[in-house]
Amino acid sequence: MQASGAHSAARPPVATPACDRMKGIGQWNQAWNPFFELAPHWTDQFMATGAGIYGSGIFSSKEMELLSIAFDASFTHMYAPGIRRHIKAALALGATAEEVMEVLKLCTAQGVQACNLAVPILAEELANRSSHGSRDTRDDES
Repeated sequence: MQASGAHSAARPPVATPACDRMKGIGQWNQAWNPFFELAPHWTDQFMATGAGIYGSGIFSSKEMELLSIAFDASFTHMYAPGIRRHIKAALALGATAEEVMEVLKLCTAQGVQACNLAVPILAEELANRSSHGSRDTRDDES
């Protein structure tokens, strides 16, 4: 592998069972390849923290894809390649367009919570600003 013009020394192969499992069940994201190539042991440990949920049997494969859509479409993540990959997989596993839309509606509703948190803070800050004679208080707290 070549990074920044330097060649890394050949390393002995490292066992990566969690990564291998993610690849085997179709949950591997190609964007993770650079991590895997540069730090296979670390990547495997990282993947091991979440790989178990995909094969635990608690949720069906279709349900796991719907949950993955929700995660990737959440307003704190918004990861389009993952959304696309999981929608394709969910549909292939029998999910309906209506089920996918319900998941996306839930993600939209989650965004409303940001307003529920932020609007009262805005009102409070406007009240503080008004009581302090419109003084700019941006440097008071951080």
